[in-house]
Amino acid sequence: MEVPVPVLSPHMKVMRIPMPGMSYVGDAGRLMAGYLPPPERLAFYGGLGIAAVLGAIDWPVATAIGLGTLIARRTGRSMGAMRTRSGGRPATATRA
Repeated sequence: MEVPVPVLSPHMKVMRIPMPGMSYVGDAGRLMAGYLPPPERLAFYGGLGIAAVLGAIDWPVATAIGLGTLIARRTGRSMGAMRTRSGGRPATATRA
């Protein structure tokens, strides 16, 4: 006499999820490097941050110095381009 016995067998579905390769990591690093300032300016901004954290200067002062430096560099770069377009001489103001 045979008696049917139900047997449950585990069935596991395996999904393949692609992992990002090293090319993705390298691309991300190159992308972020484009947003970072050059090493000497990065050291300057880091020094400002450390001085603010240690309490040598207040954080609003460090922020003002950092932003002022950033704006001055950008303005200086655009002023240099304006001088180049005007023949290498700065524009002179005339007095009436």
